[in-house]
Amino acid sequence: MHYGYNFEEVKQKVFFALSENYAGLSGIELASRTKINRMTLTKYLSLMLAQGLIRKKKLEPLMYGTWTKMPPKLNFQ
Repeated sequence: MHYGYNFEEVKQKVFFALSENYAGLSGIELASRTKINRMTLTKYLSLMLAQGLIRKKKLEPLMYGTWTKMPPKLNFQ
């Protein structure tokens, strides 16, 4: 079964899920909340990480990281 997600659609779903949880979510939790396959979501999370839209926090050496939305950049002039 092929769903054909686009980047903007996935980004909005991820941001919505992360906005409901300040501490962040694991990849499995994000997949569950966005209803996107975990492996598919991982590809999009890697793109968002490279673009600086989200960050990955390490919890403990043998645990998965937690994804969080990057805080907005403030412009002081």
